Amino acid sequence: LDRKNYPLKRIKELYHLRWGIETSFKKLKYSLGSVQFHSKQDKFIEMEIYAHMIMFNAISQIDAQAYIPQKHCKYQSAINFKQSCLIIQSMYLASSLTQDFERILIQISHYTIPIRPGRKDKRNIKPKSAVYYLYRVA
Repeated sequence: LDRKNYPLKRIKELYHLRWGIETSFKKLKYSLGSVQFHSKQDKFIEMEIYAHMIMFNAISQIDAQAYIPQKHCKYQSAINFKQSCLIIQSMYLASSLTQDFERILIQISHYTIPIRPGRKDKRNIKPKSAVYYLYRVA
């Protein structure tokens, strides 16, 4: 890139705008388990990725409706996405219609994490490949 058109300050702004997308992909991969697939065929892997994206959107919408009790602490709190994934996935697995939506929101609101602005951690990047389930050998 040309240094005149893209100075360091502009690159940092563009990177900051992209950071929300990166954290969403991190949640999609690790919280919803999009690293391990149940098939080796491309069309089935694609179908599973779409299913994970739909589940990610559904959990994000449910999290947006949950009440977050703000305590008098140093940091504000946010919903723990990993725990809300586990709660909602267990609801789908049990297919229990007796649990009403408000009880699920209350259960989700118990799991919060602090929001720490300006936090800088060293990233440990380890490339991971897809791990296939081989329990269905013909």
